[in-house]
Amino acid sequence: MRKFVFVLALLAGGIFLPASIAPALMIAPPAGPVRIVNSDAVFVGRVVEIEPIDVDARRFPGAKDTVKWRIAVVKVNDAIHGLKTEKTVRVGFIPFVAPKPGQPIVSPGGRSPQLAVGQDGLFMISKHADAKFYQAPNYGYFVSVQDKAFNTEVKTAKKVVAIMADTTAAMKSKDADERLMAVSIAVSKYRTQKPPFPNKEELISVEESRLILDVLVKAKWGQFKFGEANPQQLFFQLGIGAKDGFAPPKQIRTPDDMRVAVEAWGRTHGDYQIKRFVPNADR
Repeated sequence: MRKFVFVLALLAGGIFLPASIAPALMIAPPAGPVRIVNSDAVFVGRVVEIEPIDVDARRFPGAKDTVKWRIAVVKVNDAIHGLKTEKTVRVGFIPFVAPKPGQPIVSPGGRSPQLAVGQDGLFMISKHADAKFYQAPNYGYFVSVQDKAFNTEVKTAKKVVAIMADTTAAMKSKDADERLMAVSIAVSKYRTQKPPFPNKEELISVEESRLILDVLVKAKWGQFKFGEANPQQLFFQLGIGAKDGFAPPKQIRTPDDMRVAVEAWGRTHGDYQIKRFVPNADR
């Protein structure tokens, strides 16, 4: 429960950490658009080999010690994003530690997927900060072909990549779901911190800020569901709060009460500019 509350506090503060550096906070896979935006490569493939020698590398940027990474060689069958002519890619994962008698299996890699020869699925992977391999950072970043959601996940990935090509146009779409997905992509892009840390904040344009907020207040604010884009969660990730003149309603009976409060705030803050995180190159 404390971990759940802490994650919500991070979101309310507009802090969104990439899965590759915050495995302990991953209590469920984020929405599809978030996983795609935060991945360097997305493809459907098959594990064809496990390299015989593990690789020593840091678990995340800034870590003092290294850990053993097992390397899977994955054949690319359908490149969706981030790959050009690659036929295979090296995907690292931190293997489970053999348990002591009577003790549970422990993975020092958090919820990193465990890969094996013959596995087929959708890979959403990121380049390791130091080593020459990719990593599937957490649960949900590999979807097995045997998973009942596999076809839906692949379809979503391809749609997200298409929207990424012109997010602004998608935010003006006549389709409400497409507009919300486009905003989810934009918010993930702007409000995810990336190494080197800490990030700086820069303002995006008034016009794009207004467009993002308009899509949010016109969306349906329902109950939060893991794995789905949620307008209220996206608003919290923007980091808008008391310093910006926004105060949530004292009594919230339904999710729409918060939407109404955000809409009212927007009418008097039409020149508000959303801030985006930018890696600090000076560090």
